[in-house]
Amino acid sequence: MQCFARFLVVIVVSAAPLSVSHTQTSPLTARADSLFGRFAGPQVPGCAVDVRRGNELLLSRGWGLSELEHGASITPTTVFEAGSVSKQFTAAAVLLLAERGLLSLDDTLQRWLPEMPTYAAPITLRHLMLHTSGLRDWGAVAQLEGWPRGTRDHRQEHALTIATRQRGLNHETGAAFSYTNTGYNLLAIIVNRVSGVSLAEFTRREFFAPLGMTATSWRDDPARLVRGRAQAYSPDGTGAWRLDMPFEHVHGNGGLLTTVGDLQIWTDAIARGRIGAPNVASRMQQEGVLRDGKGAGYGGGLYLGDVNGVRAVYHGGATAGYRAFVARFTESDVRVAMLCNRGDAAPTVLARRLLEGTLPFVNATAPASPPVTPVRITYDSATFAEFGGDYTSDEAAAHWTVAVGSTGLTFSRWRGEVAPLRPSATDEFTGPGELQLRYTRDPTGRISGFAVDISRALDVVFTRR
Repeated sequence: MQCFARFLVVIVVSAAPLSVSHTQTSPLTARADSLFGRFAGPQVPGCAVDVRRGNELLLSRGWGLSELEHGASITPTTVFEAGSVSKQFTAAAVLLLAERGLLSLDDTLQRWLPEMPTYAAPITLRHLMLHTSGLRDWGAVAQLEGWPRGTRDHRQEHALTIATRQRGLNHETGAAFSYTNTGYNLLAIIVNRVSGVSLAEFTRREFFAPLGMTATSWRDDPARLVRGRAQAYSPDGTGAWRLDMPFEHVHGNGGLLTTVGDLQIWTDAIARGRIGAPNVASRMQQEGVLRDGKGAGYGGGLYLGDVNGVRAVYHGGATAGYRAFVARFTESDVRVAMLCNRGDAAPTVLARRLLEGTLPFVNATAPASPPVTPVRITYDSATFAEFGGDYTSDEAAAHWTVAVGSTGLTFSRWRGEVAPLRPSATDEFTGPGELQLRYTRDPTGRISGFAVDISRALDVVFTRR
């Protein structure tokens, strides 16, 4: 995520529904109308926003439609899916089990998931929670297999199965922060194995019910009817909208169904240490440390740091056509929750612009990167031919075919796909979606396979058949 993307998710909880003043300040309301006015037109999805400072309600509004087919309007009580904002709830469940002595963050992965492979250095539950395990993102690997997110009903079992096939890591365990959904899917499975109930039931019993979060649940069954849920949409490129729903069972990494009001209850409870046990909230806000002693900038499902010079605890999320952002600015106790049902929404940017008159943001501009002169690599048709062939990966359960086309190399990963591979360096090619492919050779110089990098999955090995 970009610098602002780390300005995504925050949640803070209170043991009872928030008691707030119900006056909405007119300057903030006017600013919100100017920002979200384009979401208020006919037949467009939009966003719900809730802003508070301490016990004072500053803004709680909705713009746009929750269902384009029926014309239902978005309100502060509309239910959305929160994407990766969900991770803090999974982390809180794990930390509550740790407080009760039922597990430890220093437990190895294999203690609770013996089917997982071992690596050079042990992976602990702490590594999973902090995104420092090095585990590849299961969704990225599924994309290599030919099933990107949204093309099939992925389940927890799929995420676990993909993880058990990985013999390599994105980096050495504990050496770097690398955001991956895999760790949080595995943590959700561990909550079930340790507690004896599903993550959905555990969080309902321990968090949602005690805190009065009556509209919050999990999308553990995408076919379950949820009253007041907004449908998610993405633009189709022609000016029209198409449904873009996450029809999958996998959750824990995402999948929380909630409202902006319930997110404010949760965020307030974190701020006041009222989540299940006294130390859970403080441990969620404790920054992880890498092997070199540097901070990871992340705690229990929460980013910890500055947002344009203002200290914050935050997170954001995106699943299918849903977008989300939650943040608490710790010095002022200004809290914002934003949920959208349109894939082109940028809630981190919108929240930043909405609060510019409320918080002392510093408008820093990143230095311009020097222009990069592309390296031109050319091959003749005879050389191209040596790269062609059939390649398989046990880690991705994938079969790729590389062929020589009229203008160079092409490859296919799944049904009917033919995509170009463009040379970028000796024995290296780029493909769609920033895919990087590096050929490997045996001692005789013959091509033996290649390694693939895509976002959140590096060095996935393919061998030549």
